[in-house]
Amino acid sequence: MKQLTNGTFCVLPFIESFQDTAGKHKLCCYSKIEIDHVKSDAVNQLREKIIAGQKIPHCTKCYQLEANQAISPRLKESVLWLKDPEVKNYIDNWNKNTPISVFFYDLRYDSKCNLACVSCDAGSSSLWAKELGIPKTTTTIDVSADYTGAKKIYLAGGEPLIITEFIKLIEKIANSEHQPELVINTNLTRINNNLQILLKQIKNLTLTVSVDAFESVNEYHRWPLKWSKFLQNLNWARSINCTIQFNSVVDAVTILNIHKLCSIEHLADQWNLSVLTSPPALKLQNLPEHLKAQACENFSKIKLSKFYKTDPVFKSRVEHILDLIKQPGDAELLSLYINQIDKRRSIDHTTFLGVSLT
Repeated sequence: MKQLTNGTFCVLPFIESFQDTAGKHKLCCYSKIEIDHVKSDAVNQLREKIIAGQKIPHCTKCYQLEANQAISPRLKESVLWLKDPEVKNYIDNWNKNTPISVFFYDLRYDSKCNLACVSCDAGSSSLWAKELGIPKTTTTIDVSADYTGAKKIYLAGGEPLIITEFIKLIEKIANSEHQPELVINTNLTRINNNLQILLKQIKNLTLTVSVDAFESVNEYHRWPLKWSKFLQNLNWARSINCTIQFNSVVDAVTILNIHKLCSIEHLADQWNLSVLTSPPALKLQNLPEHLKAQACENFSKIKLSKFYKTDPVFKSRVEHILDLIKQPGDAELLSLYINQIDKRRSIDHTTFLGVSLT
């Protein structure tokens, strides 16, 4: 508890191995600064600073959330992981000479994706890259690592359920006597029969389902997703008794009707709201002024969600988002961005959103 309240401690830099689709190692998926390998002396020095209560630039996102009275991933992840006696004992006894134990693998080795979400980029989506005429990013998975020996494996992309190496890993876990917790961040649009069989065999499976808005607004934001197909797969996922977490990006597009996801929240066990920070054009603050009052009124309806009443992290994000909407922004920057997307895809956002952002 002393460590958790020192303002800097986070469990993830001690137990996690994270590499993004560009092959860069970072302390966790929330960090923007590249590091050496998790077992390097330089990273150990960062760990010593974290324990000593010294802030490091790698963790700026969490510090900023906490400054705005929101519960950060740093706090949320630390509380969850330190409930595990083995992890707690490892942290309690850690020093710079302690051999590194990877309890948690966050694997993001391929940007192959069948969607090009407006909030994404070419480095994380091969469809985005194809639209822009640039090569997709792919790194090599470490086949020598014993991933199944970890406590938790997280798969993201790209879209993990269409990435060959990830499907092979899912099959290995499904047929393994020791099955770590498996969390798959998926857009839930492509689940063939073979995958359905494999996923049913995973004993501790969480599907982190990317869904940012409702019906046509979600179709625009997660282009070219079809809402009816998404709902069909979501209902299938609910039927296999896995844990389902909605993961929603809140930005100047999704804020228009994200509150309507409350009508399908009975299909989820958890709901995570992530405030968009990049690309800058899509920031909440950039919503045109004449739409902000209605956006606040609509989004306030999310307070009727069961998660607002039961999940303090969800509640803190809702309050933070309501504050952000009211802040001044750059509507022209948003307009230029939306116009570029519409032109490239030969679509009209007003058809999907019901309002003009330009």
